[in-house]
Amino acid sequence: MKKQTRNLCIAAAAFIVLGGAYIALAGQQTEEEETVAIEELTDLDVTDLTYTNTEGTWHLTKTDDAWSYADDAACPIDSTAVQEFVDEIEEITADRKLDNPDADADYGLDAPDYTMELSDGSQTVTVTASVQDSVTYLKANDTVYATTAYLPEGLDQGLNGWIEYENIPYATEDSLTEIVWGDTTVTRVLEEETASADESEASEASDSEDETEEEEVAKWQITDASGTRTIEQDSTMDTFLNVVRNLYVLSCADYGVTDTARKQTYGLDAPQTLKVSYTTEDGTASYTITIGASDGNGGYYAMLDDNGIVLVLEAEGVDTLRSVDLSA
Repeated sequence: MKKQTRNLCIAAAAFIVLGGAYIALAGQQTEEEETVAIEELTDLDVTDLTYTNTEGTWHLTKTDDAWSYADDAACPIDSTAVQEFVDEIEEITADRKLDNPDADADYGLDAPDYTMELSDGSQTVTVTASVQDSVTYLKANDTVYATTAYLPEGLDQGLNGWIEYENIPYATEDSLTEIVWGDTTVTRVLEEETASADESEASEASDSEDETEEEEVAKWQITDASGTRTIEQDSTMDTFLNVVRNLYVLSCADYGVTDTARKQTYGLDAPQTLKVSYTTEDGTASYTITIGASDGNGGYYAMLDDNGIVLVLEAEGVDTLRSVDLSA
């Protein structure tokens, strides 16, 4: 009986400890989930944003729901992306407000990682941010906050991150009609291939005639320095078609690049050229990509349809395209 009572006491004590731990944990989770609004940004409808990061200082303005680059109105800005970025800044929250903060230098705010100046036309708020290990300190005007939340990713971008550009059109393999890559032209050829039906089936169907079936088989006509030839699609052609259709844009590097001198900067004054023609529901379409020099960081500079916007293509795709050998 004493042993049973002792076991019950141990179980009860364990339950109390576990229950207390659960309550403490629940309280901790509730406390961690609580956030403090950046009061200075509350109800601020930003129409003017200047922000500074390690790349430089960028000034964006909003007129009639459209954002533009203050230093060059001709810059094609992606207004939707900028507005989402501004919304993220306005919604920044903190874990706590420091009522009696120390000197700015104690939080790294004397030399901040980021500076944001936001205005709605009637009031302006300056926010500085310094990342110290896992804690980010924010100073909005004269108020200091601390947060473990991530800052908007856009703060690390420069102007190129906001440039609006056309992506490479997508074409299915079956829709491709012609590809011109440098001095090589690859054209789809649809040939009717006749296949005899099984002899036993043919004899049952007719004593005097063989049944035949006709189907279209895709072949490719290749024209290059060695002449013109027609081939059946093989693994090499599979690789070629796949990489042509899946060249990937990593980012935008520049805009308004139309003169030879500026194109030379990106190796686009004497580029390799890829032209792709394909069918669509509305008829036919095509696009041309010119590919220039390496950006030195895993990509190649390129331009779509000579539109003046310099893109960066993923190097793997370009390298594969250049390595495919379609010669006889």
